[in-house]
Amino acid sequence: MQTSFADLPVLHGLILPAVILFVLTTAVFIWFSVVYVKKGGFGHPDDNELYIDCAWFCEIGKRPSQQDSVYISPLQDYHKYGITALVADGMGGMEFGGEISEKVAGFVENMCPMSFFASEQNADELRRFSNVLYEEYNLSGGSTLAMVHITGNFMNYYSVGDSDIILVRNGTPTILNPRQNYMALLIKSLCRNNKQTQTAYSNPKARSLVDFMGNKNPRVIYTKKPIRIFDGDKIIVSSDGLTDAVSLRNLTRYLKDTAASTAVELKHAVAARKRPKQDNYTAIVFTVKRSLL
Repeated sequence: MQTSFADLPVLHGLILPAVILFVLTTAVFIWFSVVYVKKGGFGHPDDNELYIDCAWFCEIGKRPSQQDSVYISPLQDYHKYGITALVADGMGGMEFGGEISEKVAGFVENMCPMSFFASEQNADELRRFSNVLYEEYNLSGGSTLAMVHITGNFMNYYSVGDSDIILVRNGTPTILNPRQNYMALLIKSLCRNNKQTQTAYSNPKARSLVDFMGNKNPRVIYTKKPIRIFDGDKIIVSSDGLTDAVSLRNLTRYLKDTAASTAVELKHAVAARKRPKQDNYTAIVFTVKRSLL
């Protein structure tokens, strides 16, 4: 079939709609691809049936006052914003430790709801707030920060200091965040030089924090890529008052089906140790389950 010159106006009239349709189709495809990547793909067909169970405790131990602070975002907002949960452990023996931990919890509350896909910017905000605390208190107090942000089937975490973020999967507990204390630096240095690490544990400065909220420009450890969570996972965000009393090796014996029963078991386990210098001990417990509805 041949096209005559008489057909050219008809062809010109079809080209513009075709170009517009192509541009719109391409734009929709690009938008869908970006959303797909950010969400981590389609994942398991039952992903939307996951739900989060949460419980917490905050005990004073043998300290004269409570210096731990907790923040948990409203659970009813989970499907819209996810859950943000924080433990801030005020540095013991310092005048303003408890006061600073409360301010850290208040600052995180004001940050919420925070963007799940802006972890670097969120870490920068925490660092800037630490500098504000530094200017106000001039190192006369400080606090740790251990925080998780769970949305859908993924988790980000943020950490400053030596409070712990523990993931229990298939019965195996793993501490996700490294402790930022002098002991960790000593162990790293000794290992690098092929030396025994026993001396690190007996060093009188071993437990001293090298980074904390209230320090100038602290290193905020955070997830560059969200961590996938699965049915049956347990997540524990705690001050070192818990993990110093209950070792990671023994932790699993206190894990129960629900977050509330696990929290009760962990709290009783610390109290049963009857340690004469028991620190404040605080933990937020999450269980990830498949909905029965």
